[in-house]
Amino acid sequence: MLIDLHCHTWPRSACSALEPLELARLAAERGLDGICLTEHDRAWAPDELEALRAAAPIAIFHAVELTTDLGHILAFGLPAAAFSASAREVAAAAVEAGALLFLAHPARDGLLRVTRETVEFFVSVEAANGSDSRLQNIAAAGLAKGFRLPGIGGSDAHTAAEVGRAATRFAGRPTSDADLLEALRSGAYEALLLD
Repeated sequence: MLIDLHCHTWPRSACSALEPLELARLAAERGLDGICLTEHDRAWAPDELEALRAAAPIAIFHAVELTTDLGHILAFGLPAAAFSASAREVAAAAVEAGALLFLAHPARDGLLRVTRETVEFFVSVEAANGSDSRLQNIAAAGLAKGFRLPGIGGSDAHTAAEVGRAATRFAGRPTSDADLLEALRSGAYEALLLD
């Protein structure tokens, strides 16, 4: 199953020009089986998410991209009450909630300093980002080898042209956010650049 694990939509992510259903339709046209909505510092309301899932032509998953003092973090399974600008607080909440944290676009513009201390906060990194350069993705993929789990892939789509540039291929077929979290925890996946 091919899932883009890093997507943004308007109006929840003000930087995005994509409507949620438009994103889902474009992703389906480009061969993806699912997308994960990772809005900036905001969670979707459960009822709105269910309505979108019912209308979408592919699977819709939900996580968040948090802006922290260490840069951007893709958080899977983290309750909205635990969102924080402190990476240390987010990491503590993730342990308590059984959530998984991945460094987003770790080789972009020096936004995130990877040290011995910060490596303990994350299970891995985004190893393939469709909005990063080839060299940034090579560096990120190399960085992923030092973590507990494989790196993930996502387009980081904010516009139609960016949809489906990168994704994560899963061995299984997750159907819910809980399934996705377990699939990520299993490590049975690979990050891919598709464009």
